[in-house]
Amino acid sequence: MSYDLCLVKQANQPYYIENIRTGIYSLEELCFYLHNNLCLIDESIMNEKLCDWIRDELHLSRLYRILYGQLQKMEEKSPTEKDAASFVLPIFREAGYLTSQEMRDYQDQLSKLEVQSDEMKQKMRGDYLVKEKMYARAAWMYRQILKKKSPGKLGSQFYAGVWNNLGVALTGLFRFEDAADCFWESYQLLQTKESFRKYISALPLFLSEEDYRNRLKELHADEYLVRTIQEHNAKLCQNPDFLTYKEQMLSRPLEEVTGELKEQYFRSTRT
Repeated sequence: MSYDLCLVKQANQPYYIENIRTGIYSLEELCFYLHNNLCLIDESIMNEKLCDWIRDELHLSRLYRILYGQLQKMEEKSPTEKDAASFVLPIFREAGYLTSQEMRDYQDQLSKLEVQSDEMKQKMRGDYLVKEKMYARAAWMYRQILKKKSPGKLGSQFYAGVWNNLGVALTGLFRFEDAADCFWESYQLLQTKESFRKYISALPLFLSEEDYRNRLKELHADEYLVRTIQEHNAKLCQNPDFLTYKEQMLSRPLEEVTGELKEQYFRSTRT
C-alpha cells in the first residue's frame, strides 16, 4: 500500500455505509473500507449517492464523472455482466492508495468473488458481520439465504454452514433457544460431531437441569460423547485468554460492565 495518510480533503458530512452502519469522511477511509471489506462491495457503495458525496463533499469532480459513467454502463448490463472493478479501481487510483501490484492482486480477488453465486456472496457478508459482532444484520442475511433456498443448488454442506452461523449470530443476541434450533438444523443436514456439540452446549443456556437431562434422553445421546462435549467445554472455560477476560471483568465495577455489555448488545442489534 502506498500510504495511509489522509491527504485529500475531509468531508463536512459523512457518507454512511449501510453494511457496517458507519460514516466515513475521506477518500482514504473509503479506500480502506473497499480494500478490507471485499465481500461487502454492493449497491450500498456502488450508487449515485456515493458519486454525489464525492462531488459535493470531497469536490472531486473528475472522479465523480468517471464513477457516474460506470454506473450508467452497469445499468445497461445484466447482473452477471456487471463489473465491480470498473467502479472501485478508479477510487484507488484517485487516492494513490494501492501500488500497481496491489491493484492487480485486488482486481484478481474481486474477479474470483464475482463468479460466486449470490447466496455464497451473501453468506460471506454475513460471516464478516458476525466477526464484527453485528449479529442482527448477519442473522437477517442468513435468513434471506434460507428463505430462497433452492434444493440441490448449493448442497447440504453450504446450508448446514448457514444454519450454524445463524446459530452463532443468535447466540450473540442472547437468543439461546433459537440458536439451539439452528444448530440442530445444521446437525440434521450433515450429522457432524461439531454441530451436535454446539447443539448440546447451547441447551443448558435456556433449559433447567432436569429439562436438559430429559432432552438428552429423548435424543438417546451417547453418554460418552456427551461427557466428552462437557469436558471440552470445561477446558474452554480454563483457556488462559478466557480466564484473563473473566478476571478483568470481575475486577471492574458492575455498573461499568453492565453499561459496556448493553452498548455491545445495542450495536449488535442494528439492522
